[in-house]
Amino acid sequence: MIAARITGRHVLFGLLGFFGLVFAANGAFVYLALDTFSGLSTENAYQRGLDYNETLRAAEAQRALGWRVAITARALDGGRYRVAADFADRRGEPLDGLAIGGSLRRPTQEGLDREIALERVAPGRYASDVTLPLAGQWDLVLSARSPAGQSYTLEERLWLK
Repeated sequence: MIAARITGRHVLFGLLGFFGLVFAANGAFVYLALDTFSGLSTENAYQRGLDYNETLRAAEAQRALGWRVAITARALDGGRYRVAADFADRRGEPLDGLAIGGSLRRPTQEGLDREIALERVAPGRYASDVTLPLAGQWDLVLSARSPAGQSYTLEERLWLK
């Protein structure tokens, strides 16, 4: 049996090949990262920063309402889901007469968002059926307005199977 000798040239080519592969992989990752991410994570970030105190005031006014909201989502069939929200006041009484709209947003992909409008199905309970292209994580954003003009905004992350 003849044993092959490892020479300095073998070691040099092995190291150059290894580090060349590492640099090529890193270059591919950098290219893909820069090509797929626009760098914009928030629309109108500067204006939103200026309006931050107004955002805090709106959150305090919403907290003062004392509304309680419970969200449920369940799969129906064929990519359809029922999203329901139970609204109650601070005493636990159901809130009726609300106009509720919003959206389901896919946090990891653009272009899959769905607008929804929840309809009253029972005292204080509002629901909507929506067809979604994918299961997984979705961000639910709801805006409710009472007949008296009170508004309530809710954002919640859902896991849809």
